[in-house]
Order: sequence, then structure tokens, then C-alpha cells
Amino acid sequence: MSDIDLRRADRLNVAVTRETFVSHAIQDVFDFVAAEDVLPKILTGYGMVPGVASTSDVSGPWDLPGSHRVVHMADGSTVNEGVTHYDRPSYFAYRVSNPSFALKHLMTEAIGQFWFEPSNGVTKVKWTYTFRAKNRLTKVPLTLFVKSQWKGYMDVCLANVIEHFSTSPTAAPAHVPGKNGGTGDLTDR
Repeated sequence: MSDIDLRRADRLNVAVTRETFVSHAIQDVFDFVAAEDVLPKILTGYGMVPGVASTSDVSGPWDLPGSHRVVHMADGSTVNEGVTHYDRPSYFAYRVSNPSFALKHLMTEAIGQFWFEPSNGVTKVKWTYTFRAKNRLTKVPLTLFVKSQWKGYMDVCLANVIEHFSTSPTAAPAHVPGKNGGTGDLTDR
């Protein structure tokens, strides 16, 4: 793609980033978030976005870029997902495409990216989700959806990650000054 084509494509992106802190070791947080079986545990739904019920048709090990699967939502709809990057314990990325639900009219694909870094005895988790609108007209309703629904969906997911480690028997208490006792802050970036 030429630079002009890339700039045009970027104009169709709708992105949201959320950050939080998890009171646990970076390797454990990464392994939980990037696990093949994690989606029904953390993507439990929000507003108009259903939770994940299951996955199927996994093509290979989930720590191998190029592996893909079908994600089944609680409302019966599906979406394809594939690993694009797996750099334990600092970075995990995936591509989502072919939704069978209403978003198929608004988007061509979405890219999810997780960054993990140690921070004062806890793990900082940064998650960016970038939707690619089908065209300039569909970008408007897609942006409204992302701001009113998807952002909340991401917050619920990250809260579920925090909850998993707060109830884990090996969870270590942590304190990050100015960060709500060390866990639970969900911030816009």
C-alpha cells in the first residue's frame, strides 16, 4: 500500500484504549489474558454486546501467530479471530473478522492489542481495540457504538481479569500510590 492508501485506511479506524493494574506477576496476567479458553471467563457482556459462550475450530496452538478460531457469542452469533502477535509476557495481538451480527454492516475487521508491563509490584495492562469502518458513512454509527457500548464491554472484561486475580489463592496484595489501592482503575488513553 502507498502512503496515501495507508492514510485513507487510517481515517476509517475507530479505536479505544483502556488501562488497568492487576495485582499479580506479569507472566501470570499475560498467560491468563492470552489463554485459549479465557474468553467466556472475561467477555461476559455489556449493554447490547453479548458475552462469549464458547470457541470452536481452533486451527493450532493459541500461542502461535496464524492460529485462528470461531468465537460463539451468547446470542448465537459468531466472529472469526486469529492471533497476529504473541510475545510473552509483554504483547499479544489478534484480528477479528466476519461477524455474523449487526457489526458486519459497519466494519471490515478489528485489531485487538494487549501490552503488559511491570509497574511497582503489579502488572499494568493496556488494551487497544481498533475497528476498521467499511467506509466514511459507516464510521459515524461505528464510532457511536464504540463509545456507548464497546468501551463498557472492555471495562467489564478488565474488571473480570482483576476479579480473577483478586480471588486467586496466590494473588499478592499490592499498592500503587494514587491508583485506588493498586488495582481496579480503568482509565482512558
